Amino acid sequence: MEFRILIYSRDAQLFLLLQHVLATEGFVVSLAGGANDILKLVFNDRVRAVVIDGSATRLDLYPFRAKHPHVSFILLLNQPVPPRGFGSAMADADLVLTRPFDPSLLIQFLRRLRVEAVVTKRGTRSAETPLRFADLEMNSTTVKVRRNGHEVPLTALQFRLLRHLLKDPEVVQSRDALIAACWSREAEVEPRTVDIHMGHIRRALKKYGPDLIRTVRSHGYALAAEASPDNHPLT
Repeated sequence: MEFRILIYSRDAQLFLLLQHVLATEGFVVSLAGGANDILKLVFNDRVRAVVIDGSATRLDLYPFRAKHPHVSFILLLNQPVPPRGFGSAMADADLVLTRPFDPSLLIQFLRRLRVEAVVTKRGTRSAETPLRFADLEMNSTTVKVRRNGHEVPLTALQFRLLRHLLKDPEVVQSRDALIAACWSREAEVEPRTVDIHMGHIRRALKKYGPDLIRTVRSHGYALAAEASPDNHPLT
């Protein structure tokens, strides 16, 4: 499968620079001029990641997440402290880089996505046994999560977080362990970011059944067939 990268920016110089850098890594890069272009290109092409120039727009990522959970989103910001209106976009992004950002961090993140791609162009990766817990099932081959017969839409990052919990569901995973397993080593991730994404996963799963995510205060997260509401004050 072709690994195509979409760049949403109004800065021609930034686009040309990223296009050149990513092309040396074998990535096919396309330019999106607006939100409608993103929807059209993601739907029609084999886009696996979208790089969004934060200086171009304050884009709400949630609608894109709902329709294309397999696509990863990278947000580029001009300043360490995001302006008002970017909070939700940062929470929904798989990777956030602030200027002056190191292109190697972006490249390493995209390399990891390419390696983790379940279905490759050569079909070299074999089918994996689905992970199950209670009424929840995750199929890593099709990159789908189902609960009580319903498909649960998750982002690529949320999929990785839930998969890490499902591999050993009753073991409490610390926030540091989840960061190490689900983000690139170079990414600067705060524990609160883990809480935000776990909250998204919790709400997505609760649409089709009782809460399965157990929060252990000051420790981390695990899965439980009957998670108590008192266990998750943070999310």
